[in-house]
Amino acid sequence: MSRGQRSWRRAGWSLLVAAALSCGATAQSIDEKAAMNGSEDYQRAVEAWLRGLEPKVIGGKPATAGQFPWQVSLDVSWISDLYRAHFCGGSIYADEWIVTAAHCVVGTRPQDIVVTAGTTDLTTAGVRRNVKEIVVIKGYVGARKGKDIALLRLFEKLPLGPQIQAIPLVEAEGFEDATRFTVTGWGATSQGGRPVRQLQFLENLPHVPLLQCNRPLSYDGAIKPDMVCAGFAQGGVDSCQGDSGGPLTVHTEQGERLAGIVSWGEGCGQPLKYGVYTRVAKYADWIRACVASSLTCERR
Repeated sequence: MSRGQRSWRRAGWSLLVAAALSCGATAQSIDEKAAMNGSEDYQRAVEAWLRGLEPKVIGGKPATAGQFPWQVSLDVSWISDLYRAHFCGGSIYADEWIVTAAHCVVGTRPQDIVVTAGTTDLTTAGVRRNVKEIVVIKGYVGARKGKDIALLRLFEKLPLGPQIQAIPLVEAEGFEDATRFTVTGWGATSQGGRPVRQLQFLENLPHVPLLQCNRPLSYDGAIKPDMVCAGFAQGGVDSCQGDSGGPLTVHTEQGERLAGIVSWGEGCGQPLKYGVYTRVAKYADWIRACVASSLTCERR
């Protein structure tokens, strides 16, 4: 976003804030500084809330309670409606650590985010935790450049149990061509369709080899070794805006493992425009180092 675009957006949001106040929102409920300086996903959620818009996995199915207990919602802390507050997803790595996408949280303050766990329905209150620390990996500049990974440290540990569970990381960096993934997130079930409040999931999403994903009609060489592509050539199913930061999982003999983080893509469910995910195994050592000690964590 250019400096001119940022100035225009700030002016536009000032008008939206004024309009929201005139319609009954309280000054205490609107943190204008946070709204204008958070990540793009954060800003998008705030803008939708200010405009009164309904807050996408394309072609997904609704998840049942406890089906994906490692999935969390990242929410705008000062918007009380969980559905409208949601701006990104994340995965529970440990009782006080969440793995998400760097582009979801870069430029956002810890106090502006609340993590909600233990629910698949954003109309139902889950377990909410304030964020103590945001850790973005050193060298991150943008999702399309790679290194799209971050950690959130919570002020208070999550109560792990049947509805709230950590998910181990996949250890192997490579995947066989026959590998199938599952991706989860909150959003509309079709591009441009009505949004849903129930967690959606896509299963049997095929792995797309790097060479195939980098073909001219797909991403034309833009896919880096720390990214993984998944989806169907014909399109139709995909992760999308609002799903960012959420988990791409793979089933192993030991159970479900975190294989990727929803990162970026062109459009939603478009032919040859596969979903692009951060390859988690590339950063397993970084995650473990940061969780162990801030002294061993290379951060932005």
